[in-house]
Amino acid sequence: MIKKQFGIVALILVILLVGITLIPAVSAQKEDNYSVTAEDAFKHANANMIRFIVAKAPNFEDWTGASIDPKPIELYDINGQKLFYQFLVYKEKKLIGTIDIYANKKLGNSFNDIAFDPEPYKTTEAIKKSKDIAKKNYPTGEIKSTSLVVYNYPSIGAMTVVKDKTTGFEHRIFVDAYTLEKVEDKPVTETGPGVWSMYEMKLENGVEENLKEWQESDQLTKYIEQAAANKGVNINAAVTEENMKKLSADAATTTSTSIKLGVLCRGQECDIYCGEASIQMISLYYGRPTPKQTSIYKYFFDSNDDPAGLNPSEIIEWANIKWGKTGTLTSSCTSSGAVTEINKRRPFFSMTSNHYRVCQGYLIQNGYYYMYINDPLPVGSRGTPKIEKIGNGTERKRIYIR
Repeated sequence: MIKKQFGIVALILVILLVGITLIPAVSAQKEDNYSVTAEDAFKHANANMIRFIVAKAPNFEDWTGASIDPKPIELYDINGQKLFYQFLVYKEKKLIGTIDIYANKKLGNSFNDIAFDPEPYKTTEAIKKSKDIAKKNYPTGEIKSTSLVVYNYPSIGAMTVVKDKTTGFEHRIFVDAYTLEKVEDKPVTETGPGVWSMYEMKLENGVEENLKEWQESDQLTKYIEQAAANKGVNINAAVTEENMKKLSADAATTTSTSIKLGVLCRGQECDIYCGEASIQMISLYYGRPTPKQTSIYKYFFDSNDDPAGLNPSEIIEWANIKWGKTGTLTSSCTSSGAVTEINKRRPFFSMTSNHYRVCQGYLIQNGYYYMYINDPLPVGSRGTPKIEKIGNGTERKRIYIR
């Protein structure tokens, strides 16, 4: 199924603030002049949600009446710097989404992604386990900090930093926030798990360019906020019935173009099966036989092999042999490339450092380009549909299937 939407729609949204008790993360990170406050991040989250709902973008059709909790979860980088404010979105007291807003202006455009119907973290258990492991492995050590971190985007976990009083060395203990499995503190490889700094990766684009991008996203937020204020409406507060009438009478408008393919989302069954789950998604889309994830894995590996994820050449081999199609690996992750593939009704593999997802659509709005992503994480779930800004730096490679 393909869905196209063109047009101009009115800026209408009811925001009802709902409170939630969150477990605070502890970190030694220091604020700097480029830090974004939770209050400013909340405005950016509201503005992004409003403009997607206003445009009646795919996946947002039922979001009218949703509300954002103003108290975000703070997600840190493995280097100790605050990375995201993650805002929880509710409708009728049900969690329907999360919005990730960057916590530092040096990281570029404030918006990273919105996840739909996300699985809640096992925050308490992950934090407790990371501390327990730290105490067990370093009984005389001093725990310096514990925080929720993005340790291998998009994977979230608890990180405990413990200082060995004997050697003076500091050690990091990572526990995944979904599986509660310990993650080794080692660099990721193309086919193996590990940890990497998303914060440092985001700086690859250059601080000056990133600050420019942040400023542009801040101007858009202020524009949306002012458009509502001109009608006497505060977008960060509950909108009354009277205010709704004001907005619907003569509100700011926005235009969007979107195409979304009907690719079903599938969750990965273990931590290295993201490639297998992504193969299943595209197999289903093309109406091809869809083996179990274990069968796909065993096609490439036998019981004597060390556990490892699929590499791009194996994905390309599968496309050729099983689908009769040509797979092409590229490190060019452009907006035009994504638009071209989706316009030709071809979903593709979108890769982070060592993780496969499936891109099944795009949205163009206010000059920004976004991808509709089917993410097979978290492990053991149905997967997580997302909308993610193209060019945010997290996407490293693609495999086009033609």
